[in-house]
Amino acid sequence: MKNRLIQTIKNTIAILCLGIFLYILYNFNVRIPCAFKTLTHLDCPSCGISRMCVALSHGDIKSAFYYNQILIFLTPVIVLYYIFYQIRYIRTGQRKISSLENNIMIVLIVILIIYGIVRNLPFYPYRLP
Repeated sequence: MKNRLIQTIKNTIAILCLGIFLYILYNFNVRIPCAFKTLTHLDCPSCGISRMCVALSHGDIKSAFYYNQILIFLTPVIVLYYIFYQIRYIRTGQRKISSLENNIMIVLIVILIIYGIVRNLPFYPYRLP
């Protein structure tokens, strides 16, 4: 159990370090272009997520909502999903997801696909520049 806890802490620290690194890059005006948008000229479901995270880090919820409307609501769900997954791994060593977790992930993916379609409709009010 101790080894699993250490591994989980290392993984979480790696994710946080990546986030901090991307935040620093963003503040130095280094932008990572979206491959989907570059190829198709359409907004993917995660387009605007960097700007959303920076706006959230400054406490600007209105701007964060403008940049990505769905991930404002899904981020807490995804974070909780990650936390419960890691807690189960630490306690039991089990990495296989349950049918409930699988269904939650399917619902999240379907929501993101629908959002990706809707945000590219011509009448969608929150078009990214």
